[in-house]
Amino acid sequence: MKLERQGPNYRKVNEEVTKILRANFVIAPPVRIEEIAQNYGLKIVEADFKLYSDNVSGVIDLKTNTIYVNQNEPDVRQAFTIAHELAHYILHKSELEKDQTGKLSVLYRKALGELNQDPKEKEANCFAANLLVPAELLEKYKDYNIDTIAKIFGVSQEVIGYRLQFENGGKQRKNTATRI
Repeated sequence: MKLERQGPNYRKVNEEVTKILRANFVIAPPVRIEEIAQNYGLKIVEADFKLYSDNVSGVIDLKTNTIYVNQNEPDVRQAFTIAHELAHYILHKSELEKDQTGKLSVLYRKALGELNQDPKEKEANCFAANLLVPAELLEKYKDYNIDTIAKIFGVSQEVIGYRLQFENGGKQRKNTATRI
């Protein structure tokens, strides 16, 4: 009898992120997420999802190894979407390939902190945030304000807030610091 996983496997997420950062020689922000995705054989295509939904940020098509990102979203959101879909490719590809319905993995626009019960989505969000804002690099900028850190890493303030909260053991950090 095979037991289903109950919650997200954050240890596996962190192990995979560490492997990717090392393999791609990431030593300074911003993380070049498009290049990393391409190194794993994925194509990145900007698409207009307005005909389908205003809430679609991206999808991954495993048959063509293509990540489609919403061309109408800001670059920081596109970067997160690429990292999120790369997470599904790295962490969940075999599970998604077993899905015989032929559905694409669709990322709907949601706030990062919004309650999401799907362990795969939690893992993909954690993977994306940790890949785009590695702990070792974040530590170098911890005295800067959130807006400045977000600009340095090329991500949203929301992603920085998520990472800082995680690094601070779940405690929220104020948007104040000694450096600008």
